[in-house]
Amino acid sequence: MTMSTSTLKRLSLLAAIAAISLSSISYWWQKKHYVNTDDAYINANIVQIAPRVTGQVTQLHIQNNQYVTLNQPLFDIDSTPFEIAATEALAQLEKNQSQLNIATLTSNRMVKLVKKNVASEQEGDNVEANLRSAMAAIQLGEANLKKVKLDLSYTKVAAPLSGWVTNVTLRSGSIVQANQPLFALISDEVFWVDANFKETDISKIHADQKVDVIVDMYPKHHFKGIVESISGGSGTAFSLLPPQNATGNWVKVTQRVPVRVRIINPDREHPLRIGTSATVKIHIG
Repeated sequence: MTMSTSTLKRLSLLAAIAAISLSSISYWWQKKHYVNTDDAYINANIVQIAPRVTGQVTQLHIQNNQYVTLNQPLFDIDSTPFEIAATEALAQLEKNQSQLNIATLTSNRMVKLVKKNVASEQEGDNVEANLRSAMAAIQLGEANLKKVKLDLSYTKVAAPLSGWVTNVTLRSGSIVQANQPLFALISDEVFWVDANFKETDISKIHADQKVDVIVDMYPKHHFKGIVESISGGSGTAFSLLPPQNATGNWVKVTQRVPVRVRIINPDREHPLRIGTSATVKIHIG
């Protein structure tokens, strides 16, 4: 027996109502237990690599976008001028030490002569002043030797942390200036997502909530996160040219507030790249 047309229509209507109901329940459930946004981007700590001394690069140990580990050599600067400076500083310190030895012996003799009234107190004061000067020269010499040795150590530049070097245009033979950034090192220690949520959702968000993160690069890989902090203002509030809402043509626009979500399960098989897009879902239920 075949069903009548009216029966089929009723069943179709019931199925449609059921689908709409399930969809509504699912939507209500999602709104009650989660807030989400796809206005989110991966971020990490970035360290600018700069030499501590000026000189010519003699050897480059890395290539652009290479992964490096803590203390891995990055590049070398010509150490010859610093080795010469260290040799001169050591020689000067030895000379100062000889002068101090002489000043000490002279002072000891003068003390005896002054006590016997063979030499005047003024002569004794002069010898004592020479001794203090010689001691000060030793201190300055030691400080200078320490400095030039430190500068010498700066001719070998190593990675301050592990991660990926980027924007490397440095070449052997280049002249580099002290404290001038040459390229960047992206740390692999901590990754987070800067997620921009509607201001109407912010009241539901607080620190330590669990977060699901899907990165557009790896749509099938599930990253877990945790809410670390919520910005004290909307994204536009800190822009170079914030909107002037006091003008006569003001139109109310829902603002977005940055929320920082730390990724707690980074995966070397799925390396994250700063600036790439993500979708964030915060558990609020």
